[in-house]
Amino acid sequence: MKPFSREAKSAPPDFSSHVKSRNPHTTHSARLVYKCVNKPMPIICFFGTDGSGKSTLAKALTKRLNSENFRVKLSWMRGTHTLASLLAKLLSKLTTFKGSDNPYYGITIPKGFKRLWQLVEFASALPIILLKFILPSALGSWVIAERYAPDFITWISLTTGDQRYPKSIEAKFLLALSSKAHAKIYVTATLKELSKRRKETNSISISEQLRLYDRIASALRAHRLDTTTKSVKESLEEALSLLNIR
Repeated sequence: MKPFSREAKSAPPDFSSHVKSRNPHTTHSARLVYKCVNKPMPIICFFGTDGSGKSTLAKALTKRLNSENFRVKLSWMRGTHTLASLLAKLLSKLTTFKGSDNPYYGITIPKGFKRLWQLVEFASALPIILLKFILPSALGSWVIAERYAPDFITWISLTTGDQRYPKSIEAKFLLALSSKAHAKIYVTATLKELSKRRKETNSISISEQLRLYDRIASALRAHRLDTTTKSVKESLEEALSLLNIR
């Protein structure tokens, strides 16, 4: 893993040597995405279930790097963005779609519409990924992701009740994109500790999330940061040791 450099604030990552397109009609945006995904991106990807401590850790890391004069952007995503968000608001008014699978919109997608909805969610997430993560990293910022594509995959799997979603073609694309991050850190804790932090008595849903995240972390070969008995300071130091900052 390449170390951070304090010159990052004044010297954007150089992707120029990775542009191989021979098509003269290739758009600037397409070339930019091509350059980004063909080289490790300056993204620190934290992911994990609610209550694991990833948001606190991401914010602490952002504050630390800002104090050391790095150009840093804190970004977040999960699911049901842009078009999917608008559609979810409309669907929540229809009796057929009322339910609790997507708690933020109060909808449940019927079985016959689930695959279509997954594709709508994927298409709706792409602008978020481009604008909040890829473009800032390409323009010279180190992006600290307190939620990223792995959390999106888990969200879609849970809200559509599809345990096989991580094997879908779009999920594989997102995993490949996530693998380009400079660091991939799976923030987790024991089931007992997560239930305590989230003040939930239903441990089944948390267990389901943990199983999904464990599979994704394994696929990404992500570092596992267990915050069960660690303070924020200890967790931050462990994260910093992975980044090899100088």
